[in-house]
Amino acid sequence: MMLKTLISARLQLSGLILAIAGISACSPPPQDLRIDFAAQFGASPANCDSAPTAMSDLRFYVSDAALVAADGTRTPIGLGINGRWQQQDLALLDFEDGQGACANGTPDTNTILLGQVPPGEYRGLEFTVGVPFTRNHADPLAASAPLDDSSMHWHWRSGYKFLRVGVATPDDGFWAHVGSSACHGRVQAISGCDAPNRIAVSLPDFVPGDTVVVDLAAIVLISQEDDEALANCSSGPAETSCIAAFAALGLDFGDHIATESQQLFRVAAR
Repeated sequence: MMLKTLISARLQLSGLILAIAGISACSPPPQDLRIDFAAQFGASPANCDSAPTAMSDLRFYVSDAALVAADGTRTPIGLGINGRWQQQDLALLDFEDGQGACANGTPDTNTILLGQVPPGEYRGLEFTVGVPFTRNHADPLAASAPLDDSSMHWHWRSGYKFLRVGVATPDDGFWAHVGSSACHGRVQAISGCDAPNRIAVSLPDFVPGDTVVVDLAAIVLISQEDDEALANCSSGPAETSCIAAFAALGLDFGDHIATESQQLFRVAAR
């Protein structure tokens, strides 16, 4: 009797395994996803040699990327780990090539986001410009790519520069470095930051195949409105030049509350 019971149990288990295998076999495989990003200054392409306004820097971390379905369902994008530009749910995009106005940069570039999503009808893209809290405040000397780029780390702020952006004209220039500030503790022991400064990006008109435009004019022109002069911003509380720049990124700056969402990223016209 015990032998029959044991055989019956094994047969039931085998049937269950086969059923699960059958379900898995019927599940459609994930589809590859490539999202291209392009730097512009208004309607014109922006690069390290463009005139009269050249890009002097453009690097930023992307995390928590997801596609959005018509019903609002949010599907995380599984990023491929390529050992240089992406890891887990984090990627580094780098547009500067170390030439021209970008002389302080590096030769390598990356302007695409690669990943996978389940098959579906998607209309909307969301992501955060920033590094998740735990990894942002971990030991940078032990970090793997793309968090091993020392030019993207602020040791004195105990975290990374989420965004480096800048332009140069024949007579002037402007750059902004955005990252968490007013943090409490030290590297590997940060308890929190009064100003996390992670930029939330929502592009409801995006469909796979679209290009995401990074419009440098959005942050630079707004930064000039108050005093008609460019001034740099490194996320410090005393830098009044950060007020308008942060507003363009949809970020509060001290007592100045952002009233609109970010304006730096948009979907390219079809």
